[in-house]
Amino acid sequence: MHFSPRIYSAGLMMVLAFFLIGSGRPPHGTSTAPTVHLPKTVSVKDFARKYGFTDVKVSKEQVHLKGRVHELIFSKHSRRAELNGTVVWLNDAMVVEERQWVLSQTDVQLTLKPLLVPAELLKGCGYQVVVLDAGHGGEDGGAVSPTGLLEKQVVLDITNRVRALLMAEGYKVYVTRHNDRFLELAERPRRAEKWNADVFVSIHANSGGASAVGTETFALSLPGYPSTNQSAGSAVPKDSNPGNLFNQANVSLAYAIHHALVHQNQLTDRGLRRARFAVLKNAPCPAALVEVGFLSHAQEGAKLAKAETRAALSLSIATGIDNYLRTVKKAVISADIAE
Repeated sequence: MHFSPRIYSAGLMMVLAFFLIGSGRPPHGTSTAPTVHLPKTVSVKDFARKYGFTDVKVSKEQVHLKGRVHELIFSKHSRRAELNGTVVWLNDAMVVEERQWVLSQTDVQLTLKPLLVPAELLKGCGYQVVVLDAGHGGEDGGAVSPTGLLEKQVVLDITNRVRALLMAEGYKVYVTRHNDRFLELAERPRRAEKWNADVFVSIHANSGGASAVGTETFALSLPGYPSTNQSAGSAVPKDSNPGNLFNQANVSLAYAIHHALVHQNQLTDRGLRRARFAVLKNAPCPAALVEVGFLSHAQEGAKLAKAETRAALSLSIATGIDNYLRTVKKAVISADIAE
């Protein structure tokens, strides 16, 4: 069987490249922020020309790009972007440089290109073995709902459901824990390495202030760049981690899952983000960490307590993983044929 609806269409291979389509020159009076010089940049105009965006609109707050298949919206002087209606946080803000809107070359290569032309980047990846990691466990209960429901219970149920769905599709699927047991953080990616994982997905439920809601999906932060949620002035590690070997595939995987979660479940979209979580830092393969919702929120926590909600979330996560792996398989087969 195939998961339905299919979220990660072949067209996604071209989406990220469209980020560079800016307006060329911003209209007078639309920008009062000072010019910011990024290390290496690509003009949005050149990006648009290269990747085929034909409809470019510039408003007071945004640069809006639209092509035959994809739609991309950049917020001015911000790291926030939307790709086909899904929020993606960039590493650098889109800024004005010499009176042109520009994007950093880092974002073009390591955030956008992996979503636009994955066939060029994923042909060396595997597509058969999945390792699912249910967060927390044992004495580590994780987040707690207002009614006392524990994160470790919610995510174990979701993980087992995702496993069943992927196995039905013919994948070889391992889980880091089958039951309520504690695992050290370092042990989780270590098991993925032992099982020769092609992808590693860690599943969590969030905790925050009383009003915090929504879902977010994380890929590993890039060396020398802050994590998305990192406060200004915090030290930024420059060292690379093992998981950074898969920077482009990490983003493709995380986006596929996040897009499915948001659009199949009408969730508040907190975006595809970056973080230095231990399980991502030490992942031996492309990896993502999913926060399905805020267990700490009264309404969202109540929804996560329902089996039908967890079933729907599980289907979306499985859909995203399946879509990513099918894209990898197509890339590998195409590369083999070309040779």
